[in-house]
Amino acid sequence: MKRAIFALCMLGLFLAVPTGIRAADRDRSRDDRSEKDEPKARENSLTVAILDFETSAPGSPDLGKQIGEALTAVLTGEDGITLVDRSSLARTLQENELNLTGLVNADQATRIGKLVGAKILVTGKVFPLDKQLFFTAKLIGTETSLVEGVLVKGDKDANLGDLMMRLADKVAQRLRSRGSKLVAQDDALQDPLPGLKKSLAGRQLPKVSVEIDERHLGLAANTRADPAAQTEISMILKEAGFTVIEGGDKALADAGVRYEVRGEAFSEFAARIATLVNCTARVEIKVVDRKTGEVIYVDRQTARAIDLAENVAGKTALEKAGHLLGIRVLRDFDHTVPKAKNEGRGKDADRN
Repeated sequence: MKRAIFALCMLGLFLAVPTGIRAADRDRSRDDRSEKDEPKARENSLTVAILDFETSAPGSPDLGKQIGEALTAVLTGEDGITLVDRSSLARTLQENELNLTGLVNADQATRIGKLVGAKILVTGKVFPLDKQLFFTAKLIGTETSLVEGVLVKGDKDANLGDLMMRLADKVAQRLRSRGSKLVAQDDALQDPLPGLKKSLAGRQLPKVSVEIDERHLGLAANTRADPAAQTEISMILKEAGFTVIEGGDKALADAGVRYEVRGEAFSEFAARIATLVNCTARVEIKVVDRKTGEVIYVDRQTARAIDLAENVAGKTALEKAGHLLGIRVLRDFDHTVPKAKNEGRGKDADRN
């Protein structure tokens, strides 16, 4: 009997040693893989900046900051998420006068994201409505301006800590499920202008003129603004190889201008947030064939911009709208201007 017990003990010891070794080997192998995969994980991780929330909840002046801290605590260590240090974020925003809490919009998020290196900005607001308290959060893609919203609500006398943690959990879930959708893909970040320039190279491009009547409608008396959208469209056309002519009808006729880009535009004061001014601009254009009077292209674009100075914000918004329209005008010319003979046969190449 003793011999049988001794044999069983030895067998158990014999089997346990290899198992332990194999377990240790598996752990070491897992660690090795983790170290190898870590650079890839960092490369694919979402960089997130969390701003303090705006709050109008009675009796809780620090609630907005506490929500930011709670979100940071929940997201710290989350796979695929890298957080911008809150102290360095606050310092950067203060230095650039951008500490706007929950009032940040998608346009401002783009600027803040560039300052702090974040691809997603999380901000929001807490406010009472009737007998309930609402916690709202916005997840803003700083490269795409896409927005995802999160909402948590409860009774006014509900435990604020519970509501705050529910919001943090929901934000974490939304970042995991939708965060990658808010971030621009590599091809979305590419500037289309070089490709259009290459496509138009070698063609006999028509001479064009650009004239857009632009105004800024602000807090001060209405004045004629410098032609920001006109300048941007002219620059894009010239960079693509077009000859841009300015002047009256006689000067355009003498220069042989074939197409006129005409339009109207305005920028308008939208809101003042802390020390910053938000302006909106709208640009409407048409491309007219001077020989026939035919309108061959019509388009419009709205854009927003923010700056410390109202006029600069207005001009920047007009410039942004002008840039987008200029690219689309180039695309239209790319489809209609006859291709060079050495570009192959096609209906465009066969035009005279």
